[in-house]
Amino acid sequence: MWPSNYAPKVATIGYTFAPAHHGKGFATEAVSAVVGALCAGGVHRFTATLDPDNVPSMRVLEAVGFTFESLVRSAEFIHGDWVSDLLYSMPADDRAQWLARPRQPPAAIELAEITPDDAHLWGRLTTHRSQERFAAPMSQSFRDALFPEVVDGAPVVPWLRGVLADGERVGFVMLAEVTEHHTEPYLWRLLIDRLHQRRGIGTLILAEIAAQVRSFGCTTLLTRWVEGPGSPEPFYLRHGFVPTGRIVDDEIEARVTL
Repeated sequence: MWPSNYAPKVATIGYTFAPAHHGKGFATEAVSAVVGALCAGGVHRFTATLDPDNVPSMRVLEAVGFTFESLVRSAEFIHGDWVSDLLYSMPADDRAQWLARPRQPPAAIELAEITPDDAHLWGRLTTHRSQERFAAPMSQSFRDALFPEVVDGAPVVPWLRGVLADGERVGFVMLAEVTEHHTEPYLWRLLIDRLHQRRGIGTLILAEIAAQVRSFGCTTLLTRWVEGPGSPEPFYLRHGFVPTGRIVDDEIEARVTL
């Protein structure tokens, strides 16, 4: 028991659920309730550690508002071997921001040019750690735009824009433009910030991209995705993308006719 005059300021969260009850939202609901109660009791910071391959547990923490902080290498000695941990954390202020994040669809979105003056602001957009397998972080997208890959004997030409929703920076999109070497536009990157997901913004972005592709004089658009828990595959299939049958760099290629 804590002394009556002592209030803990840091809490470490752990949870275990029977396999028969995985995937039903119980862990997210339980962790959220515990965090809420401890926040009300004055706890300032929460931490949790997990196996780097435990994607379902990552998604539980991310759904409550935790963010990835660091990889703790050789953190534990288990079954005769040293294993690493992912450290997730959440200050109470971040929890308040998470609960106050907008949930409703935006009234309008805009694809805005990224300039040298505001590139650092767009660079602050982040996905959840568990989504980085499917949506490259902003640093990688900027790097790939600056040093584009060579495809069919020529570098691809990036067309990149930031996404504004009701005037707020919420996402990023990058296409590979049509050139004499690349005859079909390719949706190279699509990222929606973790605080603005599940607002229907992705659908609105695809509509804006379709308009841009038509302005290129094209009627089809390619993209690719990786399979796995949390993959954007269902999103693209709902919006008319059809797999071409090709696997490129371990990604499924798909095309939509606009």
